[in-house]
Amino acid sequence: MSAASTTSSDDERNALLAVTPEDKCSEILTLFEEKGFVEAVSFLWNEVLEDEAKLEAEKAVISHDTDNKFYNLLVQNFKIKEHFSQVCSHRKFVKKSFERLKKYLTHMKADDAEKHDLTKFTMAQAVGYTARWVHGVDNKAWQSALEHHYCNEPHHPQYYGHGGRMEMRYLEESLVDMAACRWERQLGGAEDAQTRDLVTFNPVFLKRYHDEDREIIEDLIKRIQEEEEKKEE
Repeated sequence: MSAASTTSSDDERNALLAVTPEDKCSEILTLFEEKGFVEAVSFLWNEVLEDEAKLEAEKAVISHDTDNKFYNLLVQNFKIKEHFSQVCSHRKFVKKSFERLKKYLTHMKADDAEKHDLTKFTMAQAVGYTARWVHGVDNKAWQSALEHHYCNEPHHPQYYGHGGRMEMRYLEESLVDMAACRWERQLGGAEDAQTRDLVTFNPVFLKRYHDEDREIIEDLIKRIQEEEEKKEE
């Protein structure tokens, strides 16, 4: 192991132990040594820290309190701000996608695009999302964060429970959400990406909808593609 790697590992260990209750230090240290830093942070957040400590952590991150031990753990070592950057980028593409598609949307408003995915900035989601999309780790913290997201963001079909129908404004927002993901991740964020390409999705992404909602989305996609193709002729 290089000197740099050793220093990084020591920094991570020290950052973990600085915020861990004394009676849990041995357990967290063992987890750190056996499964790594990300799993240790995830377990610490999900299973160990009390609400008071989590509130202190959230305050430290929001206020950029560089002297706080939680800031050192979550920002300096866990890289939680990389998650926030990902969210900001996605929200930018949601707004851009809304502007491209708004003439086809009869219920979604600009304010819906402005408020899209704001819950991802909460610590209830940020730790799990960082584990999954910054560090590539799929664990309980990620699953818990995803469930929290689904339960608090009505543009996801999962918000409505099994068999539930979506409100039209949020059904349209879900389409914009998919378009934003496609534009940013599959089309490289290209400014000259064709509008019809923004809504060319793998059918697997539509299976999550209630049958009747899926029909509405499919009809809307077809209309957008047909209208955009006419403009290109």
